[in-house]
Amino acid sequence: MSDAVAAPPPPEQEVVAEEPHVPTRRLLVFNLGVSSFACDMDSFREIVPPQRMTRLPGAPDTVSGLINLRGTIVTVIDGGTTLGKQAYGRAEGLVLLIDYYDRWVGIGVDDVRDIQDIPIDQFSGADGSEVPVVGAVTGAVEIDGRRVLVLDIKTVVQQVIGQGR
Repeated sequence: MSDAVAAPPPPEQEVVAEEPHVPTRRLLVFNLGVSSFACDMDSFREIVPPQRMTRLPGAPDTVSGLINLRGTIVTVIDGGTTLGKQAYGRAEGLVLLIDYYDRWVGIGVDDVRDIQDIPIDQFSGADGSEVPVVGAVTGAVEIDGRRVLVLDIKTVVQQVIGQGR
């Protein structure tokens, strides 16, 4: 006779249903006055601190001026004026540096709030009537309880400086 004891049966494994993976978009969220906007992270190159700016005589209000960024002259667009808001605060605002064809263009914003990974199922449509740049608004999303318009930032640049392209 054997004193061997049979191993107890394995406990029932609890099956946890995995939620389907929802792709996300990585957004840079920025402010212009009291309004919040966002653009895809791959839309810009870097965030530049306030720089000494040279105003261009005869340039429209949507163009803030020129900055010398490490030896490269960069045209800076006023994000506020371009998007139908108050002009951005040049002395304390930031510049989002965009690759635009064969050059860099800056967009002046009041502040950069955050980088957010937003599931694509949280985006809603937006008619774009809240900003004067046709085709710039690609959607809207709620972040921290605020509605944020998502922009195609290259369309914004195109509207201001690329009309001949």
